[in-house]
Amino acid sequence: MGVRELENVKAIATFQLIGEEVYRTNTYIQFGTSRKSLGAVVMLNPGSADLQGEARKKLIMNGSHTDETTIDNTMRQLIQFMKEAHTNLDGRLHIYNLFYVRNTNGVESINLFEHLKATGKYPTIALPSLFEMTQHPWLLIGWGVEKRSKWKYFEKEKREWLQLIQDSGIPSFGILSENNEYYHPCPRGPVKTERLQQLIEAYNSNIKPLSIKKL
Repeated sequence: MGVRELENVKAIATFQLIGEEVYRTNTYIQFGTSRKSLGAVVMLNPGSADLQGEARKKLIMNGSHTDETTIDNTMRQLIQFMKEAHTNLDGRLHIYNLFYVRNTNGVESINLFEHLKATGKYPTIALPSLFEMTQHPWLLIGWGVEKRSKWKYFEKEKREWLQLIQDSGIPSFGILSENNEYYHPCPRGPVKTERLQQLIEAYNSNIKPLSIKKL
């Protein structure tokens, strides 16, 4: 995706330094100028998108800062999905996570989350409210397929999210594995392009007809 394709698109997030870890919350991709929700995604945890320059200095100095971030590979994939699945993009794609401590390695990040939860060092971060959830026209689930019997807190977060999605009644979709786990929207390697097409097809089959009915 070139610079031209990213024109009129930016990512905004809140970063916090808590203990020795960086947390990224309140993340969204802004298309155009509208504050309207175009949809939402719930994934594993924040990856490599970061603050730069003066914004990063403010985070280190103040311990918390909200600003424009770099756009990482997962965000690029989501932007491409939005551009190919929608004809009119003016609003925000909201990004939620099962947990909010930054780490680019899936297994390492879950182990870190489990450790922080077990030692009481993970901050209290509440799930979105039912009202907030109902502001989104749909939700893409893509928190990955990793499973370990020792990951108790991780599995608990997934159960709570699935319950919240059910309670909110908003349409959701994702690409399921044979074990009924949701694949990440942006895998590494050549399967990345295939996953993009799977997401577009799943959206067109499961979500788009619902929006047409509302018109």
